[in-house]
Amino acid sequence: MTTVAITALACAPMRRVLLAAVALSSFTVFAQQPATIVGVVAATNAETAKKQSEALASFASSALKELVLPRVYAEQETLAVALGKGEIDLALMGPLAYLRIPKGTKSQLLFRTIRGGKATYRSVLFGPPTSKLTSLEALKKNKGTLKAAWVETSSASGYIVPKALLLSSGINPQHSFDTQDFLGSHDAVCQAVWEGKYDVGATFSDPVSNDTKVTGCVGALGKKTDSLKVIALSEDFPNDVFVAGPKFPAGKAQAVIAAAKASKADALKPAFLAEGVADVKDEDFTPIRKALDAFVP
Repeated sequence: MTTVAITALACAPMRRVLLAAVALSSFTVFAQQPATIVGVVAATNAETAKKQSEALASFASSALKELVLPRVYAEQETLAVALGKGEIDLALMGPLAYLRIPKGTKSQLLFRTIRGGKATYRSVLFGPPTSKLTSLEALKKNKGTLKAAWVETSSASGYIVPKALLLSSGINPQHSFDTQDFLGSHDAVCQAVWEGKYDVGATFSDPVSNDTKVTGCVGALGKKTDSLKVIALSEDFPNDVFVAGPKFPAGKAQAVIAAAKASKADALKPAFLAEGVADVKDEDFTPIRKALDAFVP
């Protein structure tokens, strides 16, 4: 065996050691990089929110080709503050939550969701199947004791918008309702109103012409939703929006937008509860801003 061959054989183990060291070093650097975090709110129920958050993380991970971790928040406002502070990088949130992101925060609107062919939705005030309250006028004339069920203080369709609708119609909830309770989710409100525990509830409805279905109750009540009595519907406002935090790189934001626009409905539904996405701009939130202007806590 020649001297060159012997030298090559002797160097082979050392070469493998060096290659392994380089690979380990690269892995260590990757592992030390903080994971991207995406947040969502448990709007309907905790189980649904967990599944959705995991689907969101999976979608973002595929788009960014990096590790993305899910995080579920109890309230929209908490989610908005977390995004503004940079505690999370991406968030799927309602229109009111977007407006609650701390002022001065340069968050990035990526897109809004499309559901039922629409990029907007409405708030609906409704009563139990036996209710005689089928209009705001009937509610205004009511002299009896009434109980109202809301979702949470930071819910656009489950509190802010319907309460603003009442106020703009000359109905002050503080005077009209003897009891106002926050039940924490749309499902809880729907179930409680259907059972007759409350006279008025609020949730969301799709903006379909001549359709007054209480969409937000379908998950909790199924076909029983059709027996609920609709009292009033609000103006349309933007569906949920996907927002990036102030420090999220623009290149990554564009990658997420491109992936969402290129995805089919079956890929988007688990993550966004929607069949498509659409462009969105700050001016689209004017109806919500008007509601906030009319709102009295």
